[in-house]
Amino acid sequence: MPRTKGAKNKPKMPDKVFRALIHFPVGIICGILSIIPVAAVLFFVGFMIYELNEDYHLKDMAWIDIFGFLIGLPIGAIASIFILGFYNA
Repeated sequence: MPRTKGAKNKPKMPDKVFRALIHFPVGIICGILSIIPVAAVLFFVGFMIYELNEDYHLKDMAWIDIFGFLIGLPIGAIASIFILGFYNA
């Protein structure tokens, strides 16, 4: 039976969850880097360029990785608020 084009690269649900979870800490790191805004912006732009380039060449549905990153980002930003709060206290 012939496969449709791109079907071999489509990840299954456990793979999607795993990929989102492994990019979650990357988002947390970027959120914590928001203490230094230039570093956070550079990290974010670098991550997005990497993911979009990877998706362009591999067609691996980069939105899954970006989704995991974006879930971790606000958590890291909230953590940086607490870090600054305790540091300045």
